Amino acid sequence: LLDAFLRLDHNMQRGKIGHLISRKRSHAWGGREINVGQLGILSYKGRPIVVTKPGNYWNWSWTHSWLGPNLDLTAVNEVNGLTFAQVGQSEAMVCLDPQNQVFIVRNGGFAAYGSNGTYKVVEIVDTLNLGEEYAIRESDTDNDGSTRVLGYKKEIRHRVSVGSNQKHVTIATFFNVPAQNTVVIQNAGHLKAFGAGQHVITNPRCTFRGFFTFGERQKAFRTQPAYTLEGVPVVLHVNLRYRVVNAIELTKSYESAFQALKNPAQSAVNAVVSRLSYQQFMRAKNIGGDIPDVEHMSWLEAFKSECLRSLAEHALEYGVQVLAFDVLDRRLEGKLGDDLEDQAESVLKNQMQATQISLQNKIKTETERGRLEVANVRAQQQLKEADAEAEKLRRIAQAQADSNKIETEQKVRATEQLAEAEQKRIMLEGQGYASVTSPHGQRMQLEKVEKEKFGSLPEKATVFVGQGQGDAGVTDGYKFAKGMSMGGVA
Repeated sequence: LLDAFLRLDHNMQRGKIGHLISRKRSHAWGGREINVGQLGILSYKGRPIVVTKPGNYWNWSWTHSWLGPNLDLTAVNEVNGLTFAQVGQSEAMVCLDPQNQVFIVRNGGFAAYGSNGTYKVVEIVDTLNLGEEYAIRESDTDNDGSTRVLGYKKEIRHRVSVGSNQKHVTIATFFNVPAQNTVVIQNAGHLKAFGAGQHVITNPRCTFRGFFTFGERQKAFRTQPAYTLEGVPVVLHVNLRYRVVNAIELTKSYESAFQALKNPAQSAVNAVVSRLSYQQFMRAKNIGGDIPDVEHMSWLEAFKSECLRSLAEHALEYGVQVLAFDVLDRRLEGKLGDDLEDQAESVLKNQMQATQISLQNKIKTETERGRLEVANVRAQQQLKEADAEAEKLRRIAQAQADSNKIETEQKVRATEQLAEAEQKRIMLEGQGYASVTSPHGQRMQLEKVEKEKFGSLPEKATVFVGQGQGDAGVTDGYKFAKGMSMGGVA
């Protein structure tokens, strides 16, 4: 603001009006005290003189006089033709010059002196927060409770005199546009779109046309009755998904995107429905319901593709892109429609019951088939287990037989080897006994045999050796050695 005063003082002196800033110096005491943030105003021949620096000032001049109390630098002030104010970073000041021309001051100080009129500060506006009461929301043409904000618009109005009457006129309009949105302004016959941010117009020839969003939107609505081949009226509940791609083209003819699409959508529906029969609309209780019906998909797909193609071509001419056009439900209108719908619902009910019975039978059949498959699997598993157990027992028996055979063969071989060894020993002993030729030696051998023979008898056994003595005993022992019978032994 002080810089504004310096520039205004320079301009006033160049215009031979006089200086604005006082040349008085401050004193240590007495006089008018001016504090920091305040401004002192002196009047000199009806012209204001400004004291900007804090201090104590004496006024000994007869031509100068103080004008009221000190003024606050942060407030809007008008005194003796001098108008000054200051706005913050996000604020804007709406001003009028003596010729009622409007201009805006942003982020700074403003000071003006009107020698032939008065400059006026009409209002200071916070451009970042215009207020919820100035919010522009999407038009609720379908009574769906839409509350989405498209932007904020605040008009600054000023009272003017027209003859003997007074009225309020708009001198400035502020806009705050959110992201993904735009505002369209018309200047004479030209349209211009402004993107997200803060905007203001002061030209009286510029008018506001509307806010638009580039985001995706959808609207569900019921069409007007369309007539089938039999003349049955059909009302469709459809869902339209779209977005604005060119707000200027849309603004030339319509106020909203849905207004541009509603009538073309009805025309597309009429064109498609007029080529279909009412039976095609009664294939299922609800479109996309729990019970699928392949037959109804033919007309539904034809409806969607033809309506979407026709509507999309028409909508692009008005700057709107149609993304989807879906059928949510249908209803036959009139008494004929009610009768046909009742009949169709009866048929549909029978079809549903038949489908349910068929489904139950199929479930039972599949259940029994599953149980049979489980039984087969279990039987095969048991058979495999029995085969495995039999194979195990066979292998054990085979191993036992092989073991017994090997053991028997080993015992037989061992017995044969023992018998052969015993036979060989006896043979060798016999050969040894037979090779002794000396009578005494033979007798000693026989005595040895007799000793071994008697030694093998029990301790209390009684032995009779016959009646002979001497050589007779030896002769008998010899005979025993030759293998003769010992009949005399008891």
